[in-house]
Amino acid sequence: MRSWRYIVAAGVCLLVLAGGWVLQWNLTAPTRAQLADAAQARGSGILDGMTFSGQVSVNGKPLDVIDTWVFAQGAFESAECSNRCNYPRAPYFVRELGDAIEFISESHCLDKDSQIVWRGTIEDGRAKGTMTWTMSRWYWTIEKQFVFEGTLTNRAASIAGD
Repeated sequence: MRSWRYIVAAGVCLLVLAGGWVLQWNLTAPTRAQLADAAQARGSGILDGMTFSGQVSVNGKPLDVIDTWVFAQGAFESAECSNRCNYPRAPYFVRELGDAIEFISESHCLDKDSQIVWRGTIEDGRAKGTMTWTMSRWYWTIEKQFVFEGTLTNRAASIAGD
């Protein structure tokens, strides 16, 4: 009789876990249409027309991944992130602090349940900051911190080739 209790208890636990996973997935995962709408963001911003080339690395390691960052039509895009996981252009937001401009942008991967939040400062033709990459799984969330540094280049065209 006791073995039935254990079997029923295990079954109830599995149902609760599966139900929680389904609820979490439905509440947190953006739809493909929502991601496409974000990718189509159009507007203008004070950084539009600026392109930076530089490098990215895991926080605390030497800069080792070459990247290009473009600000165009009110949106921010990373060439490396677009190539790796189909991250679309995303709106960026700025604030001016003296001679520096701080920006933030958040992009969601179109192929996986992951996002990148860019936080940076632009001053004297140089961009530097951090990016936080987050990958959500039903059983855990992975989060990694990266740093980036780059310089203003002469190119002012969008990566996507508007």
